[in-house]
Amino acid sequence: RADSVTSAESVIPAPVTPAPATQPEISRTVTVQFGLGSAKLSPATRSQLNGAMGDLLHVRRITIIGRTDSTGPLAFNESLAFARALAVRDRLRKTHPTLAATLTLQARGACCFIASNDTLAGRTQNRRAEVVFQMSGEDLP
Repeated sequence: RADSVTSAESVIPAPVTPAPATQPEISRTVTVQFGLGSAKLSPATRSQLNGAMGDLLHVRRITIIGRTDSTGPLAFNESLAFARALAVRDRLRKTHPTLAATLTLQARGACCFIASNDTLAGRTQNRRAEVVFQMSGEDLP
């Protein structure tokens, strides 16, 4: 009797394509200082902003957060915090006009102090704007 031989087809599994890895967003914060009751950028502050932009030309988003110390009325501090954010925004727009669409502003005149407002040194540290540069990891060199 003849044995029937069945050939088994070799099954090659389909290649598994891994899901694309999402690159984490990388951020960098630059803090610039302001004088008492002022939203004017000093020459040193302008230079600091220019230096920060040198290696961040592929930025996805820039958030500018104006801040104040706790001296003065709340309404004045909120207005001053916003004016500080505007001053930084205007400087960045002037030096890098292509970034205009990536800029967002916030004003925080009544919170988020990084130092005590009980001392001159602490109040000086609180009079600032924080510039948060966000870009995806794939944009980094």
